[in-house]
Amino acid sequence: MANTNNWGEIYKSTWWGDEDWSANSLKIDSAPPGFAGQNLLRGSEDLDNTIDWDRLPDTTDVPSVSANIITDPNGGTTAERVDFTANRQARLQQRVTLEASKEYTFSVYAKVNTGTQSFRLRNVTLGDAESKTATTSWTRFSYTFTTTTAGDYDLSLQNNDNTARTLEFWGAMLNEGATAGDYVKTDGSFSGSAPAPAYSGFGDAFGGVTAYYSLRQFTEAETLNAIRVRRSSDDTEEDIGFDANGDLDTTALTTFVNAERDIFTSDFPNGTTAGSGDGSLGATRTTLTAPSSIGGQTDALQVTCDGTTSFYDMRVNSIDSGQQHDVSFEYYIPSGNTIVEGIRFTDLSGVGSFTTKGAWTSVSLTDKIATNNILRFFAASSSGSTSIGSGVTESFYIRNLSVSQTTADGAVTTFYDQTGNGNDATNSTESEQPLVVSGGTLVEENSKPAIDFDGVDDLLRSTLTIGTSQTDWGWFGVFTTGSNISSNNCVYGGRTSSGNGAIAFIGSNNLNVRTDGTSSISGAVTANTQFLATQLQNSTSHDAYINGSTIGTASSVAMTNTTNAITLGSVAYADALFLSGNQQEMIFFKSDQSGNRTSIESNINDHFDIYTP
Repeated sequence: MANTNNWGEIYKSTWWGDEDWSANSLKIDSAPPGFAGQNLLRGSEDLDNTIDWDRLPDTTDVPSVSANIITDPNGGTTAERVDFTANRQARLQQRVTLEASKEYTFSVYAKVNTGTQSFRLRNVTLGDAESKTATTSWTRFSYTFTTTTAGDYDLSLQNNDNTARTLEFWGAMLNEGATAGDYVKTDGSFSGSAPAPAYSGFGDAFGGVTAYYSLRQFTEAETLNAIRVRRSSDDTEEDIGFDANGDLDTTALTTFVNAERDIFTSDFPNGTTAGSGDGSLGATRTTLTAPSSIGGQTDALQVTCDGTTSFYDMRVNSIDSGQQHDVSFEYYIPSGNTIVEGIRFTDLSGVGSFTTKGAWTSVSLTDKIATNNILRFFAASSSGSTSIGSGVTESFYIRNLSVSQTTADGAVTTFYDQTGNGNDATNSTESEQPLVVSGGTLVEENSKPAIDFDGVDDLLRSTLTIGTSQTDWGWFGVFTTGSNISSNNCVYGGRTSSGNGAIAFIGSNNLNVRTDGTSSISGAVTANTQFLATQLQNSTSHDAYINGSTIGTASSVAMTNTTNAITLGSVAYADALFLSGNQQEMIFFKSDQSGNRTSIESNINDHFDIYTP
């Protein structure tokens, strides 16, 4: 939005120093000295105007506004009191259209009745903010930011943390430039509706979350990532965040995981070991010689059988079994060969023999699945058999060899706790990491990404423990059962070996939830089915729900587990009872959420679309 003001009418026949601001010298896109221009916000003194100021989040944590009851800095009574709920995402927000790569300053007058209180001036779209501390005197606070692209930006007066607080505001303003300009009052809108809010996540609606593991974004503009992923092709790791819709950025994820890996490339002009890529050449009962000359080419690799047994091959090492590969090469089989009359792979799916003799012949194989951890160029008979007998000393030749990997597995090494509480769930053992991409394909459940636990040894261990005498406890989980629902497999575990703590597991065709081993509830589940499970305990009762419907209630107990951290996919005290199934969201509270249960379940179900309410 350009700052184009018609100063001719406002400053007609007025002199500012040596500048003539008369109607005969109209200035456009300029302002008198010391004046920063127009206020780009609407309703600068009308925070109660919901057309301009959207009260996000729009659930139980909405800040309330008491309008025109506080003495403002000018001595009037147009200032307003804002009561923030105990949610750091509680805010009053306005959307403005701004230019690209331009500096703006967002400002407001603020104070409190007694003591001090903190709040944030925030650019929600940029995910950036500055914390401010208000005292009992009116103070003008400002925050300067620079836009990236041209378009809509959401600016908010926002709570600073998960503490309920009351502040008084007046004179909100946004102007171009690096400093707050002279305050300009703007009127509020009288019709229409507030702009549709950007993505609103779980954390935008509910405060007090202890740990949040999910493949959707916790809040609409926080910059935390969802997961850290290791690709199987080269063990490189990368953090994966979210797209503009608050979903896991699956484009970035699959692009990273399936980045092409150069395993081996060489035309052999400099010997058998010279080449690029991560792999190397090997030989089984053959001798490799390079550079070798034949058929008019001088940079060939000669593969000569040593005559010791029936199988002879040249091999490329470091192949990722189960993944797709592109393989190209030229081969030459001498016309005088009587036994070695072809080249064959048993390590690439759907590939036969290559039998042209007496001429260099090009081969290009794309998207072939490797069935072994090595790629072997077998000496083959005319029938394609790789068992050609002992005593063979014939050769075949290879040049311009290129082997690259085009798909991989994406293993989750860290499931981030998006609350910022630091309770990340991790696993550094490669063989025990669950997959979010399998064989180059995104793991999905109900058209949304999921994390696949193999039921053998996969787990992710957090740092979240259940404290001494913990009574209040809440868990909400979105998961999918596997085919094994009769044997015990753990959705999450937070117990000691003696049963202290909390747990949820599948077994005997039921979801079973327990607190301290003595308070137990179970409800029937089916195999290969997605569920929303809820476990709640307070000082009165222990309750459990599946897809919003109760499966039982039990007595409340004060849990004790100060040593074993919450583990996803396994019990906490040992690596055992591994989950066979998928997980998409695991939310933990150390507080009584019984009053919020239906709202929380609706929020989760609205996103994952698990069941019909």
